[in-house]
Amino acid sequence: MKTKIFLAFIAIILAALLSNFIFEWLIIRDFDNYVNGVREDQFYWILASVEGSYSDGEWNKGSLSESIHWAMMLGINVKVLDNTGKEIISSHEVMESLSESMKQRMDEHFHIHTHETEGKFTDYPLYAKGKKIGTLLSQPFQKQEIKEKESIFKKRTKNFLYVSFLIAGGGSLLIAFLLSRYLSKPIMDLKKAVDKIAGGDFKVRTSATSHDEIGKLSAAFNKMAESLQREEELRKHLFSNIAHELRTPLTILKTHAEAMADGVVEREKGLENIKNEIESLIKLVKGIEDITMAEASFFTKGETAEINLREFLSGICNEMLPAFKQKSLAIKILREDNLFISTDIEKLEKITRNIISNSLKFTEKGSVSIDYGTEGEMFFIEIKDSGRGMPENEIPLIFNRFYRGAKSDAESLGLGLAIVKELVEVMAGRVEVKSIIDKGTTFRVYLPLKSA
Repeated sequence: MKTKIFLAFIAIILAALLSNFIFEWLIIRDFDNYVNGVREDQFYWILASVEGSYSDGEWNKGSLSESIHWAMMLGINVKVLDNTGKEIISSHEVMESLSESMKQRMDEHFHIHTHETEGKFTDYPLYAKGKKIGTLLSQPFQKQEIKEKESIFKKRTKNFLYVSFLIAGGGSLLIAFLLSRYLSKPIMDLKKAVDKIAGGDFKVRTSATSHDEIGKLSAAFNKMAESLQREEELRKHLFSNIAHELRTPLTILKTHAEAMADGVVEREKGLENIKNEIESLIKLVKGIEDITMAEASFFTKGETAEINLREFLSGICNEMLPAFKQKSLAIKILREDNLFISTDIEKLEKITRNIISNSLKFTEKGSVSIDYGTEGEMFFIEIKDSGRGMPENEIPLIFNRFYRGAKSDAESLGLGLAIVKELVEVMAGRVEVKSIIDKGTTFRVYLPLKSA
C-alpha cells in the first residue's frame, strides 16, 4: 500500500511537471504575441504617418523625416521609395542630419553605423487617395536593451516556473513519503497482528483509534481477536473440564475391574457398578454433544420470526407437563394476554427449556410459574420455582461450565445454565437471578423485542 500511495504521488508530480511545461510554453507564446502585436501597431502608425507626408503629388521632406525619425526611435530601419524604385529617404539619411549628440545616442541604442540589423527588408505599398505613391521598406534594428529585457523576462519566467516546480515537487515527495508511512502504518500494524493471530497469539490488539475505514477495520479486528481469545479460553476450559469429568468414572471403572479380577468384589456387584459408571459416561458425552451443538448455534443465524410469546411458552409447558406430573409438581403461566415478538426461535427455545428443566430438577414440592412482559425495547421471560434455592455467593458461579452446587445431585453435569448464559449474550440480552434458600429461585431473561 505504501508503494502504491508513493507511486500515486509520483504520477501527480509528473502530471504537474507536464502542466508546468505547457504553462511555460503558453506564457512565452502569449508574451511573443503581445510583443509582435505592439510592434505591428507601431509599424502601422509609422506607415500611416509616412503616407500622410505625401500631399499634392509631392513628398513633404520635413514631415517624412520626422516620421522616419520616430520609426528609428521605435527600432525600425526604414527606406521610402517612389513608384520608380528611387530612394526618397532612409533612416541613414535622417541619422546623418541629426546633431552629433543625438547621433551618438541613437547609434548606442541601434548600432546604425555598424549596420547591425536583423533579416531582410520587407516592402509595404504606400497609398494616397487609393493611388499607389511608393513603397516602404522596413527592417528591425538590433535594439540591444529591448532584446536583453525580453530575454531576461523569458529567462526569469522559466526560472520562476522551475523553482516553483522544485518547491512543489520536493514538497509533494516529502508529503508522499510521510503520508504513505502515516497511512500504511495502521495497515502494517494490522498485518503484524493478523500474523500473530495466525500463530496462535489471540491476545494481540491493534492501537488504531481513528474514525475512518482503517479505524473501523481495526476495531472489527480487535472484536474478532477478543472473540477468538474467548473461544480459545472456553475451548481449553472445556477440555480441562472434560478431562476432569472423565477421569473420575474411568478411575472407578478401573478400580472395579481390578477388584473383580482380584476377587475382592462379587462379579454381579462389580458389573452393576461398572454399568452405572458407563451410564454416567454416556450422560457426560451427551452433555458434551449438547454444548457442542449449542456452541455451533452461537455462530450461526437461526430462524428469526414473529411469534406470540404466550403460545410459544404454552407449547413448551405442555411438552414438559408429564415430567412435572411425575414429581407431583405444577407448571403454570401467570398471564394470558398476547405478546408478539421477533426473535431467534431455536435459541429462545433452548434458553427457556434449560431454565425450566433446571427449576424442575431442584424443586421437590410446589410449582414452577412463568411470567412475561416488556420493558422498553426488551421483553422478558421470568421463571420462578419453589425449590431449594441457593446462597447469594453461589449465584455468579452457576453459569460456569460443569459447575455443580453443593446441593446439586450427582447426575447433573453443570452445562444447562452455561448454555443459557452464552445463548442470551449472543442474542444481545441478559439474565438475572434471585434466590432464597429453601424458598426458591427466580430467573429473568431479557432479550430485544426485535432480533438484530
